[in-house]
Amino acid sequence: MNQTKNILRGAALTLVSAICLASPLSGQTSEPIVIKPLFEYPVAPDNIESLEGKSNYLMEHFWDGMDFAQSGSVDQNALNDAFGVYVAPMRWSEPDVAEASVTKLINRISKNPILSIQFAKAAEEALYGPRASFWNDVIFIKFLDNVISCKGVKKERKLRYEQLRAQLTNTLRGSMPPEFDYTRVDGSIAHYHPNGVITIIEFGNPDCDDCRMAKLKLDTNVRLSQLVDKGKVNVVFINVDPDEGWQEKLKDYPSKWHVGASDTVGEIYDLRATPSIYVMDSAGHVAAKNVPVTTAIDIAVAAAQ
Repeated sequence: MNQTKNILRGAALTLVSAICLASPLSGQTSEPIVIKPLFEYPVAPDNIESLEGKSNYLMEHFWDGMDFAQSGSVDQNALNDAFGVYVAPMRWSEPDVAEASVTKLINRISKNPILSIQFAKAAEEALYGPRASFWNDVIFIKFLDNVISCKGVKKERKLRYEQLRAQLTNTLRGSMPPEFDYTRVDGSIAHYHPNGVITIIEFGNPDCDDCRMAKLKLDTNVRLSQLVDKGKVNVVFINVDPDEGWQEKLKDYPSKWHVGASDTVGEIYDLRATPSIYVMDSAGHVAAKNVPVTTAIDIAVAAAQ
């Protein structure tokens, strides 16, 4: 709890973010780059004692100091910093308060195409990308929707956001993701579809070290292997970046797994992690996605008991 409070206190009081850049050629560290904040970040009053209460306050008042009337762009690095501070207390605020805060924010930028794109970039950095403090697809989608619906944003600028939105909405937790075809090692075509069995899918590449390690953990977990043998859990491995000779690399994968390749599944599934590991419940809904392999195994084993 102390660590959580420190994170929140830091989020509320941060006025400057310093980033030290090292030169890959010289090995020397340059002078810190100081990002001037767009506005003074709010601080929750001392009379609000609970972490949830302080978080709610920051959700409701964080953007009070932002000038939304400006027509031009703002410093993207400064906006990224502000947005990162903004989402920090989102994890401890009431969900309804956080949702209302995001809705209010989007309403203030929805008619400004420049800010709409900039906030989508900041949301991607904070809620979706590799440097995100935590992933929140539902909130990120709201900023994607805003860009897509903004009349002032050109169609070609919307294409990437439309694809991201499709991938995320296809694979939200609890959703029924699209079925897809893949090529087996023997060259035949298989079709992934829900079949009433809990399924772990590893989307990866046999040349990837992390993918190989995930495969090893799936293969050597005794309890999982027993459930696979009994037909209570399916394990699927899909090579998402097949090159020449990929079949040879997959030929020794466990015979009871469903193994193959697809170079198009990444167009419809959210595969931001490498490997991207999904767990589908017995009805075919996404129970978990982009989770560590040990987490996927625990979820599947517990559900199959």
